[in-house]
Amino acid sequence: MNKNDLPGFIRNSEVFSEEELEKLANLEKKPTEQEIDAFKYDPEIQELLNAFIGDETTRLTHQLLKAKSFLGEGKVVEAWKVCFVD
Repeated sequence: MNKNDLPGFIRNSEVFSEEELEKLANLEKKPTEQEIDAFKYDPEIQELLNAFIGDETTRLTHQLLKAKSFLGEGKVVEAWKVCFVD
Protein backbone atom coordinates (compact mmCIF):
# COMPACT_ATOMS: atom_id res chain seq x y z
CA MET A 1 0.00 0.00 0.00
CA ASN A 2 1.18 3.51 -0.78
CA LYS A 3 0.82 6.22 1.87
CA ASN A 4 -1.57 7.98 -0.53
CA ASP A 5 -3.85 4.95 -0.20
CA LEU A 6 -4.25 5.52 3.55
CA PRO A 7 -7.64 6.89 4.61
CA GLY A 8 -7.81 10.68 4.49
CA PHE A 9 -8.25 11.08 8.24
CA ILE A 10 -4.82 9.48 8.69
CA ARG A 11 -3.05 10.80 5.59
CA ASN A 12 -4.24 14.39 6.08
CA SER A 13 -3.81 14.59 9.84
CA GLU A 14 -1.09 16.81 11.18
CA VAL A 15 -0.17 14.16 13.75
CA PHE A 16 2.01 11.87 11.64
CA SER A 17 5.34 12.50 9.96
CA GLU A 18 5.98 11.22 6.45
CA GLU A 19 8.06 8.39 7.94
CA GLU A 20 5.20 7.36 10.25
CA LEU A 21 2.73 7.40 7.36
CA GLU A 22 5.10 5.12 5.45
CA LYS A 23 5.23 2.70 8.39
CA LEU A 24 1.43 2.52 8.48
CA ALA A 25 1.17 2.14 4.71
CA ASN A 26 3.82 -0.58 4.60
CA LEU A 27 2.18 -2.82 7.19
CA GLU A 28 2.04 -6.10 5.30
CA LYS A 29 -0.93 -7.73 6.99
CA LYS A 30 -3.61 -5.32 8.13
CA PRO A 31 -5.53 -6.30 11.28
CA THR A 32 -8.96 -7.76 10.67
CA GLU A 33 -12.16 -6.07 11.81
CA GLN A 34 -12.40 -8.69 14.56
CA GLU A 35 -8.88 -7.91 15.77
CA ILE A 36 -9.62 -4.18 15.78
CA ASP A 37 -12.90 -4.76 17.61
CA ALA A 38 -11.19 -6.90 20.26
CA PHE A 39 -8.49 -4.25 20.72
CA LYS A 40 -11.04 -1.70 21.95
CA TYR A 41 -11.47 -3.78 25.11
CA ASP A 42 -7.86 -3.23 26.15
CA PRO A 43 -8.15 -1.17 29.39
CA GLU A 44 -5.87 1.59 28.07
CA ILE A 45 -7.89 1.92 24.86
CA GLN A 46 -11.18 1.84 26.80
CA GLU A 47 -9.96 4.70 28.94
CA LEU A 48 -9.03 6.71 25.86
CA LEU A 49 -12.38 6.09 24.17
CA ASN A 50 -14.41 6.83 27.30
CA ALA A 51 -12.56 10.06 28.05
CA PHE A 52 -14.00 11.74 24.96
CA ILE A 53 -17.56 10.43 24.73
CA GLY A 54 -19.58 12.96 22.76
CA ASP A 55 -16.53 14.71 21.30
CA GLU A 56 -15.61 12.72 18.21
CA THR A 57 -13.06 15.21 16.89
CA THR A 58 -11.04 15.28 20.11
CA ARG A 59 -11.33 11.52 20.48
CA LEU A 60 -9.97 10.95 16.97
CA THR A 61 -7.09 13.34 17.64
CA HIS A 62 -6.17 11.41 20.79
CA GLN A 63 -6.49 8.09 18.95
CA LEU A 64 -4.05 9.34 16.33
CA LEU A 65 -1.70 10.62 19.03
CA LYS A 66 -1.84 7.19 20.68
CA ALA A 67 -1.08 5.61 17.30
CA LYS A 68 1.92 7.93 16.97
CA SER A 69 3.08 6.76 20.40
CA PHE A 70 2.72 3.12 19.35
CA LEU A 71 4.72 3.83 16.19
CA GLY A 72 7.47 5.33 18.33
CA GLU A 73 7.60 2.05 20.22
CA GLY A 74 7.73 0.03 16.99
CA LYS A 75 4.18 -1.29 17.50
CA VAL A 76 2.83 -0.73 13.99
CA VAL A 77 -0.04 -3.22 14.30
CA GLU A 78 -1.28 -1.56 17.49
CA ALA A 79 -0.95 1.86 15.83
CA TRP A 80 -3.12 0.67 12.95
CA LYS A 81 -5.71 -0.79 15.31
CA VAL A 82 -6.05 2.32 17.46
CA CYS A 83 -6.64 4.44 14.36
CA PHE A 84 -9.67 2.36 13.43
CA VAL A 85 -11.19 1.38 16.77
CA ASP A 86 -14.56 2.96 17.51
